[in-house]
Amino acid sequence: MTRHSLRGLAASLTVAAMLAVGGCSNSSMDSQPATGGSGGEVKIGLIIPKTGDYKTVGDDLHDGWQLYLDQHGGMLGGRKVTIVEADEGDGGETARTAAKKMLEQDRVVAIVGGATAPTTATLQPLVTAAGVPFIGTGGRPSTVSDVSHVWHTSWLSEETGAAAADYVRTTVNGPVFAIGPNYIGGKDNINGFVKPFTAAGGKLANAGGEPEWTPWTPPTTEFAPYLTKIKNSGAKAVYAFYGGKSAAEFIKQYKEFGLTIPLYGPGFLTEGLLPVLGDAGVGVWTCLNYASTLDNTANRQFVAAFQSKYQGKAPNLYDVTAWDAALILDRAITAATQTSTVSPSATASTAASPTGTASAPPATGSPAAGTATPTGSPRTASTGGVGVDPAALNAAIGTLGQIDSPRGPWQFGQRNHTPVQKWYLRRVQADGTTFSNVVVQELATLGA
Repeated sequence: MTRHSLRGLAASLTVAAMLAVGGCSNSSMDSQPATGGSGGEVKIGLIIPKTGDYKTVGDDLHDGWQLYLDQHGGMLGGRKVTIVEADEGDGGETARTAAKKMLEQDRVVAIVGGATAPTTATLQPLVTAAGVPFIGTGGRPSTVSDVSHVWHTSWLSEETGAAAADYVRTTVNGPVFAIGPNYIGGKDNINGFVKPFTAAGGKLANAGGEPEWTPWTPPTTEFAPYLTKIKNSGAKAVYAFYGGKSAAEFIKQYKEFGLTIPLYGPGFLTEGLLPVLGDAGVGVWTCLNYASTLDNTANRQFVAAFQSKYQGKAPNLYDVTAWDAALILDRAITAATQTSTVSPSATASTAASPTGTASAPPATGSPAAGTATPTGSPRTASTGGVGVDPAALNAAIGTLGQIDSPRGPWQFGQRNHTPVQKWYLRRVQADGTTFSNVVVQELATLGA
């Protein structure tokens, strides 16, 4: 099996650079930059699915986000936070309308969320024009090129398939049937698998050697015609990408149809759906950057806190990406505020870190300055009675270095502003009436 690895990336900017950025508003709304509230208050926008096929994902994102806020007394960077929530819908006009209101009327200093690729594609030009950072918690589509104000605590949509391709090729003795929804997120997830899989000699069982695309508007939930194609294709395994209600229906109908060949896919195929899937999910193989069974200190603390708050429910990746987004903002608001209040004489020798010390990246395995632990004791920061400038906040995000996440330590890649992180092979297993995505092995480290 091929293992990809990247050197850890440590992005650091000087306070002088951040002051230069923070002093110039990029807002296209008017000449006054948004400060997210007066004095010690900060306004943050949260755009997640509240309706539709991905509502369950939106619920999970909300749970992870709210857990962090509750652990920190409703504060980020030592400031009281006001959350402006909205539904992202299908990621098109609904998300656009919500974001425009947040930017132009609510004057938020950052927007968090986005479960689907279309939402990121919709929000990117808006936040870039406004000079306000967007911290995405779902897949980043390949169509987004300007990431100057776009950060993701999640993944690039193509990475899920790329991480699994070599394992599937060397494990399955025969052709693989690839299937997914016909929209940018579906194509990125499936093509991310197909391209390296076929380039290394793997064969598709699909007619014509091309993936099968199912309708997206509305999302497909009746899969009998496609399962018939799979059954007649001679495939030795299936690689599928679906999420939410479509994923649950695909897996249930796959088992009801009598298909017994291995089913592989990105982790979204089962993520957040195990209670709904029940026995139908057992044996499904997925690739993802998190599992609640990961054995590290941050995850043990996170799982314990999450289950205590949510009546024993096991967390999933969406809970983690939203929790991490809150952690990112907690640290970045602290850094941006301290940058705004530091004296000019200090800029020549002091880096823009939450502690105001030199900007050496944190050592692997050691918590970075200002890092909040998953057990969540509230922190305070010197606010100086000034607002938070979105430009300074965006710059501060790039200085954070290592993030001590429940998924394991990661940091933003300098090129894509997405995590440099490990990917794992998981398999759904039952323990009595409880079901888990259990890590089988590490597959790859991806990100740039």
